Amino acid sequence: MGDGRLFEALDAEWAVVGASPRARDAFERWAMVEPALAGMESPAEAVRSCRAATPAAAAAVLGALLRHAGEPLAARAVLQAVVPALRTLAARRAGGSRQLTRQGWEAADDFDADVVEVALRRIAALAGMSPTWPAQAICEWTWMTVRAALVRSSRWGTPASLDDDVADAVASPERSGAEALALAVVDAVRAQRLAVDDARVIYATRVLGHTPAELASAEGRKVRALRAQRVRAEGRLVDAGWAPRTRMSCRPAGAGSAAAR
Repeated sequence: MGDGRLFEALDAEWAVVGASPRARDAFERWAMVEPALAGMESPAEAVRSCRAATPAAAAAVLGALLRHAGEPLAARAVLQAVVPALRTLAARRAGGSRQLTRQGWEAADDFDADVVEVALRRIAALAGMSPTWPAQAICEWTWMTVRAALVRSSRWGTPASLDDDVADAVASPERSGAEALALAVVDAVRAQRLAVDDARVIYATRVLGHTPAELASAEGRKVRALRAQRVRAEGRLVDAGWAPRTRMSCRPAGAGSAAAR
């Protein structure tokens, strides 16, 4: 089921499940205690609103669903809300299907399935919580975990495993600055030395290559506040043992000027 067909299957399944009578009954119960869900009639409508609303409004709705994600139906709604982002994430796989085969995935569909599995684990871990930006808390952690598996398998020539403790992965001297930083961020979060929201800002700007202005605009924040958060977060990362080989600048080549960072 390669070429994104897993995500197409999830969309088709959700078209049936998301507006079913059982889903509507459960949603009515959630909406009684979640103001962000007021005026909606089903999980399907809530998911659609997440994709069409402003970032802040979408975060409020997704956060409401996440607080009830101890229930399988709510967890499924959260997953569906982030399917577009997961589809994009899965498309980042380095080197295409041939590279995936060398790194332990038999085909692209196996990789897509692992991306979804990691996302579901993350949703389960966050169930009942209220992260400020739930979509980022799910998707960026998912990508960090998958990328760490890619780095680990590439280094040691062993099949990639998403069941291993990501914190045990160590970047070799040959790894790029971005890969080493990604692993350091995962390690610091696992050790509870770095908050997930701080890790998200570092990862989005230093590894994925978004400028602070781009991230601040997407989140409805002031650039100055986001930069200040990143400075504090990077200080905590250094305190946790990260020793950058150069000034922290892991932005992909050609992704923008130093001034934009």
